[in-house]
Amino acid sequence: MDNTVRSLCVKVPKGDGEFIRKKLIESGVLDTGLKISRTEGSVLIPVIREPDDIFGYELSEDEFEERKLTESDYKLMADIPEGLRDLLPTSFDIIGDIGIVKLPDDLLPFSTKIGEAMRKAFPRLRVVALDRGVKGEFRVRDLEPIAGGRSMETVHQEYGLRLTVDPSKMYFNPRLANERKRISSLVSPGEVVVDMFTGAGPFAIMISKNARPAAVFAIDINHDAVECLRRNIVANKVTNVVPIEGDSRQMIFEIPCADRIIMNLPHSAREFFADALTRLNFGGTIHLYHICDKNDIGEVLEQLLFESRGMGVSVEILRREELKTYSPTSSVFSIDLRLLGWA
Repeated sequence: MDNTVRSLCVKVPKGDGEFIRKKLIESGVLDTGLKISRTEGSVLIPVIREPDDIFGYELSEDEFEERKLTESDYKLMADIPEGLRDLLPTSFDIIGDIGIVKLPDDLLPFSTKIGEAMRKAFPRLRVVALDRGVKGEFRVRDLEPIAGGRSMETVHQEYGLRLTVDPSKMYFNPRLANERKRISSLVSPGEVVVDMFTGAGPFAIMISKNARPAAVFAIDINHDAVECLRRNIVANKVTNVVPIEGDSRQMIFEIPCADRIIMNLPHSAREFFADALTRLNFGGTIHLYHICDKNDIGEVLEQLLFESRGMGVSVEILRREELKTYSPTSSVFSIDLRLLGWA
């Protein structure tokens, strides 16, 4: 999981914090999966939904540190054989009110009991789903609800955005919140930005909300994703995001050349690199996300430079960062490249 999660909270003076905390526990709305935050003179108490009574105090949103899963609130709650308890996962993704967990084969027969234990440990989780890996041409997760409801549509909050997402129908990575914020901080006024695999639009909307681009062309071949994108444009009151449904390899040639191109489809974005480079202005930047063996990232960068030279242009690697582990040997990498000019 991310180190922090954005949550609804009640802001109270320090002297009243413990009284209000107990009242929120009694009403069943205290989010025990997040740590209470303290600021100068105030206490921010995270809640899973708006309380019926906040005693006149302020209701707001803030970032909270996740409370680590402990044996007392998770592993001992799970009704599974003792010999399997050490196999229980200690991390999982949270998208809105949905928890997504991967389980080793030995734990699959007990998936429902594990999901129920996770919902007890984290009351904000409406659904816990089992992640069976990536599937289909849209590279979405094969998700099976194992506890709670069945609907996978949720509202995910990050940095003041409210994003409607269905992770069973579209690609969405909650661990990229800081990366989306980083990219938005790099956008200069008047830039033309292309988000080639926009999904529900988290990059596009973050950029539109926090920078002043001329336009953000947000492309996706997945109809469900584009429908969520349209809803998110309205919900977040952005006006310069242009939703486009279609194949990015074709659509990118039907819109203006870009100053910045985002390629967030780690399983296959690399295949679209030449098309993106063709439609990038000199001095422009590509943000490419790629999954590979940790030992192979140097070779991947060399391949990108070689491919660029083969197209008659010169690029430089501005930055590369390992964002998260994908498997024991591979990771998701963020790669920033700048198009310098003709080679």
